[in-house]
Amino acid sequence: MSADKKPVHPSINKPGKVLLHHIPLKFVTDKVAGGGKKAMNQEIPLIPFIDFLITLVVFLLMSFSASGEIVQQQADINMPTAVNATDLEEAPVITIDKRVITVAGNRVADTPTILSTPQLERIEPMIQALEQRKRNWDTIYAGTAKQFPGIVIVQADQDIDYLAVKKVMFSATQAGYANINFAVNKGSE
Repeated sequence: MSADKKPVHPSINKPGKVLLHHIPLKFVTDKVAGGGKKAMNQEIPLIPFIDFLITLVVFLLMSFSASGEIVQQQADINMPTAVNATDLEEAPVITIDKRVITVAGNRVADTPTILSTPQLERIEPMIQALEQRKRNWDTIYAGTAKQFPGIVIVQADQDIDYLAVKKVMFSATQAGYANINFAVNKGSE
């Protein structure tokens, strides 16, 4: 062998980028060599964005109450009508229908169970829920001169037995809510 020729081993190649360069497709060669560039201007999917905004606006309009309603009438409750009525203040709402009694939308008792006994008795889960709301009020207004108003709103079906209403009123006063208001539909004279 001559001094100027070096032996070449068949598994030793010249260093450099050789991965996938033997594929004759130009886009593959460009991507492998780092020549593939991303487009600078991105398109915003405008139609889904507009759909989202319309849905959001419709939802906000449906949930917004311009009249300042505190109590929404339940579908299965037919409230009585009264001529002399005043606007309600914000307070916990007790709903009585033919099936259940709820406090602020949370079920506390079954109406048929309450009506099964003629004795005037406390509705313990309702008292606990109202007392918890009273403790929350005391915590929020601690250190202020604001006194606990003790207001509760009763929304009852006009065909419900008075015994259920009487037990709810008794339980509300036991929980410290002596100022009981009834939600009614305002009628004309």
